[in-house]
Amino acid sequence: MRQPSIHTPARSPSSQPAARRKRRIRLPLSIAAGRFGWRWVSGGLVVGILVLGIIVLTNGAFRVARAEVGGVRYVPAEEIFAQSDVAGVHVLRIDPEVVAKRVARSPSLDSAQVLVRWPARVIIIVREREPAIVWEQGGAQYWVDGRGNLMLMRQYIPSLVRVVNEGDAIPFRCPGPACPDEGTVTIDPEVVLGTQHLKTLRENIDMLYYDPVRGLSYQDGRGWRGYFGVGTDMDFKLAIYETLVADLETRGLHPVYIDVSNPDAPFYRLGP
Repeated sequence: MRQPSIHTPARSPSSQPAARRKRRIRLPLSIAAGRFGWRWVSGGLVVGILVLGIIVLTNGAFRVARAEVGGVRYVPAEEIFAQSDVAGVHVLRIDPEVVAKRVARSPSLDSAQVLVRWPARVIIIVREREPAIVWEQGGAQYWVDGRGNLMLMRQYIPSLVRVVNEGDAIPFRCPGPACPDEGTVTIDPEVVLGTQHLKTLRENIDMLYYDPVRGLSYQDGRGWRGYFGVGTDMDFKLAIYETLVADLETRGLHPVYIDVSNPDAPFYRLGP
């Protein structure tokens, strides 16, 4: 007789022992160690950056002790450095544009440029205002440039004409259409131009006077004062002046002064 076959049902996955179902994927030891090492490296970089930042912020080597100043001829470099107000300041706190504006406030300077370099190097390049005349007011002397800017007189320059103000106030001229800079003292440029023109025409002139009404004048070596106003038409005024002088000398008259400040209406005053 044939024995009946016994079929054993296949075990489903769920019926397998739990120990066999839970299979853990283990990384190779070298990869795990590598990840662990990179954590240390990244942590070390963060610490290093923090330490470096502390050194940069606290080390005196990054604070400005001096400045390299270029473009100066009359103004001392020490004065410009003091004007910059960067002594002892950390290099990271310096704004070159702000410092340049601060330096350019000096009446003696026309413009300024500031460059900052590591570790604490500051370069200041300036353009000075060139003196055109010497202005004397109340016993004090100043330089005035071609645009009328009044500034400190730094040294004696023989070629500059000295203008003595005989009035009580400086012939002030607003530096702009709406006078934006109220602290700026500016001589009327017509006064400066007239002074330079007279010097060109009369090289022996080394001193002029300024009168608020009749402008520029000089003491003629022949014994009287000549008034010429302001502006750049001094050649025309001088021609009229010399014509009047010749006429007076021909008639044997000696004037106290001759006024050609208004060339259309010249006049003179005779002495006693």
